[in-house]
Amino acid sequence: MIVGIMSDTHGNRRLMHRIAETMVHDHHVDLIVHLGDNFDDAEELLMAGYAVDRVPGLWCAEYRTGRIPKSMIRELDGLRVAWAHAEQDLPAKARKADILFTGHTHHPVVEKKGAAIHLNPGHLISGSSRGAQPSYGLVHIAADHVRVAIVDIGGRVFVERRFARSLQARRERPSR
Repeated sequence: MIVGIMSDTHGNRRLMHRIAETMVHDHHVDLIVHLGDNFDDAEELLMAGYAVDRVPGLWCAEYRTGRIPKSMIRELDGLRVAWAHAEQDLPAKARKADILFTGHTHHPVVEKKGAAIHLNPGHLISGSSRGAQPSYGLVHIAADHVRVAIVDIGGRVFVERRFARSLQARRERPSR
C-alpha cells in the first residue's frame, strides 16, 4: 500500500491538485491523507474523485466546532496509523500507533517517536513558509518494511528512510 500525505495547503488548491495528481499517477498512491489547514481544500479533493482521509487544522471552523474528529486512527496493511493536524490532537491511544502523521509546523520530518514512525510532510503553500519549501510525504507499506519519503514539489526526494516492520507491528490486533 502507498499513502500520500499532504498538509497545510491553506487554500493553495492549484498546487494541492497538482500534487494529488502526481501522487496518484506518478507514485501510485492508494490513499491521500490531508492533515488540515484547510478542511475545505480536502473536501475539494474528495469531490474531484480522490480517495482522501482528512482532519481539520487549527485555522478551520470544523476544528473549533468539534463536529469533525481532530484525529483518525486506521489500520492500513496491518499497521495501526494515526494522524492529526497538530501533535497535541493525537489521543493517548494514538500514541500506540505504528505510524503517526502530523502537520501544523510546516517543517518536514521523518523520525522515530518511541516505537512509532513519525512523518510531518511539510506544507503546500507556494514558496517558503516558516523557512521550509513546499513538500509532501509518501509512505510505502510493504510486507517486511515501511519506506517513508519527503518529496519537494519538483519531484526531488530529499528525505528517505526505511524501517523494518517490527514484531510489535505484526502482532495480532484484537478485533473490535
